[in-house]
Amino acid sequence: MRTAKKSPTIREVAEAAGVSISTVSNVLYGKQGFYSPETAQRVWAVVEQLGYRPNRLARSLARRRTFTLGVVAERHLGFVSHNAYFGLILDGILHEATEHEYQVKIVRVPADNPEKAMDYIVDGSVDGVALVALFADNPVLRLMEKSDVPTVVAGSIPPTVKLPCVDVEDIAATYQAVRWLIELGHRRIGIITGDMRQWSARRREQGYLMALREAGIEPNPSWRFEGDYRIESGEVGIVQLLRADPRPTAVVCGNDKMAIGALHVLREMGVRVPEDISIIGFDDSEESAFISPALTTFRQPMFDIGLKAAELLLQQIETGTRLQHNLLLPAELVVRQTVAPPPPSYGSFSSAPSASR
Repeated sequence: MRTAKKSPTIREVAEAAGVSISTVSNVLYGKQGFYSPETAQRVWAVVEQLGYRPNRLARSLARRRTFTLGVVAERHLGFVSHNAYFGLILDGILHEATEHEYQVKIVRVPADNPEKAMDYIVDGSVDGVALVALFADNPVLRLMEKSDVPTVVAGSIPPTVKLPCVDVEDIAATYQAVRWLIELGHRRIGIITGDMRQWSARRREQGYLMALREAGIEPNPSWRFEGDYRIESGEVGIVQLLRADPRPTAVVCGNDKMAIGALHVLREMGVRVPEDISIIGFDDSEESAFISPALTTFRQPMFDIGLKAAELLLQQIETGTRLQHNLLLPAELVVRQTVAPPPPSYGSFSSAPSASR
């Protein structure tokens, strides 16, 4: 019968390196002043040769840490395991955490009592916490701002909240989208915003307005619909915009889900995309490449947002210093099949249906 290979012990490492157990422990846990550089080099060589792995509990006790990062998910993300945005950010956090031998604990903000999430953050079970896509009015943001727990936000936050943040360049991306549409000849450009409780939605609309006003185009209130990042709001929003007089010839959507909802309705109505109306999304979700016509959109570096957020968090944990640092990563325009110059005749497609959606 084959027996499992026994893991080496710290005593065996000490014997092989010709030092005491306490010296091995001091080297492994970075306690300076108790050994020479030559001794440390010899210990690490034996550790690698024997494949020794220090006990996590002993490591935690020695450095007074749990070696665990908390990841707080906002309730609006729904089932977080099914949410692509959260999943990719979490993958980035997990990658960086694993590189530094940290575990990850996921905390979901209760819908009826958001402050309850704090109980799982300040209970000593995590060394630091990443807040993912919280609403701008979520009290957890303010509570963590006052807390001593190292914190980073993955996703945009109000500028008045003094927490380090990693996010995408929302303003620059939507500004670029609208400028491109204007260069193609569009002057009637609508927007289906995201949930305005999300600072990302406000920033994306800010980029939209900047580009219009820079080109001398006065924003038309009837070309704006406030959505909530769900497919259904894209469906309702596009019907609303097509009832405007005059109608927009292009629509910028706050995310791909709403853009896909708009495309579904336009297809049902017989409105051609991009011949009659152009549509731009945001996210570069998996569905955006396979819907027909394939959606022109902006690719968010969501994995990198998670990875950089974890980097900032670990830096705070290691230094014991609360950072005041915002890192904005560029979004990449992915040109597919839903954008073209405006139609020569703006009244060529049928009126929006009167039935409500």
